[in-house]
Amino acid sequence: MGGTGGASPFVLAWQDDFDVLDTSAWQLQTFTWDGNQAQFSAENAAVSNGILTLSLTPAPSGSAKPYLGVEMRSAKTLTYGKVSARMRFAAGSGVVSGLVLFYTPYPNCDWNEIDIEHLGKSSTTSQLNAQVYLGTPMPSCTTSVMPTQEPQVVDLGFDAQTDFHLYDIEWTPAGVKYFADGALLRTWTTSIDHLKLPETILLTIWASNSEAWAGPLTADSAPTTADVDWIRVYAYSG
Repeated sequence: MGGTGGASPFVLAWQDDFDVLDTSAWQLQTFTWDGNQAQFSAENAAVSNGILTLSLTPAPSGSAKPYLGVEMRSAKTLTYGKVSARMRFAAGSGVVSGLVLFYTPYPNCDWNEIDIEHLGKSSTTSQLNAQVYLGTPMPSCTTSVMPTQEPQVVDLGFDAQTDFHLYDIEWTPAGVKYFADGALLRTWTTSIDHLKLPETILLTIWASNSEAWAGPLTADSAPTTADVDWIRVYAYSG
């Protein structure tokens, strides 16, 4: 697993081995947003043989969006800690699958987000990102604030679409570290003092309308799937 030598500051809080789809632990969303060409659907998440499968599929004719995808939100939040997941990301130009930590109230009057997002146009790279709002939080906002973000696309050193690999996010007051198969890929500290809100864990698959970022959506983009073998969530003990 990711991390440095010595005593670990992370203590296991809960885990899900996906023997069943536990709707008390996860909330399946049904919304979308302008840049997402998929409507989230509870029907596109399924568990079989200890594997959670997240599907991106063509939507039925006449639907508002051309695809159906998945956003699963953990019922529990985390303020500092570690999230580990054994995952296989999705293939497909324009397809985004990810392991995300996100402060979820809407409208979002402050913004905290940590991302490992795999862009299906490339099997061997993923985008690591942190997003924070640098202004004064506005508790009574009616429109979500705009975060400042620092995305970085990194070479994973393996094909993330053909097999399962271990992904870790370690979040402490000192910074965020991103790992794949135990290798440290990035450390983010730029605006860490703004990253302090309780975050929900998201498991996602969706379709981006940004060709420059995710690649063009084509007839071959869907159906496609991402799989999760297990997830473990650790509290930060300082």
